[in-house]
Amino acid sequence: MGAGLFYPEDKEDVLDYLKSFGFEEGKGRCAQAIIAPHGAWEYSGTLAAEAFSSAMGRSRKIRHVILMGPIHDKRENGLFLSNSHSFYTPIGNIPVDREISEELKYNSDYFEINDIPHLAEHSIEILLPFIKYCFPDASIIPILMGQPKAQYIYDLAQALKTVVTSILYEILIVVSCNLSCDANRNTALLLAEECIRLFTEKNAPALTSAILNGKLNACGGALVVSLFESGLLDRTQTCYVADDLISAVGSENNTVYYSEFSYI
Repeated sequence: MGAGLFYPEDKEDVLDYLKSFGFEEGKGRCAQAIIAPHGAWEYSGTLAAEAFSSAMGRSRKIRHVILMGPIHDKRENGLFLSNSHSFYTPIGNIPVDREISEELKYNSDYFEINDIPHLAEHSIEILLPFIKYCFPDASIIPILMGQPKAQYIYDLAQALKTVVTSILYEILIVVSCNLSCDANRNTALLLAEECIRLFTEKNAPALTSAILNGKLNACGGALVVSLFESGLLDRTQTCYVADDLISAVGSENNTVYYSEFSYI
């Protein structure tokens, strides 16, 4: 649903757009996980490209991408994997790794394998062309989370730890997340800056409390908490470029702030 709305739908136009970002392979880094925004490419595409560039180092082969995003429909609850064999992008389909998906479900109390929530959600769909472009041979494990709840956060964290630890070297973890959204631009900025601090510190307890209490409204923030709680990033360093904090006016005149993070 993102093609033609958040980014071009024609194959050549998408390729031209992606090439315009000027991906720099690796930049001397090889990120284990990234946080990338899910805004329209004209606003946040450069940030997403920066994040993916940081994972393109030649020291390891990315075979699988775990792509996690929030569900914007506030009525939806739960954790959702996909039963599809592949996800469409204008530049080629991406196979879904159903074996790893099944392992995650087996090690979880809350996962469902259900494509319905995926059909109308754009948070991970917007990033699919970046995956196809940067890692053309990789499969994906798409994960959606409904409304943030403690049981979903910790269940996902435990499943990731159990399933991914032994194959971490060949996996890139991507969290689709926008930092903040508020009708008041100054308030949105303050919320974004607090997210940046907690994301940089990998401060899972403080981030969990702020998200569950509604003090922060990062769209995808609960998934970031799951990633931190999994322990998979305990030995990584955080790379964040402060100058890349970008805002846009979204629906209902709300200001949305975007940035990107790499954990190396």
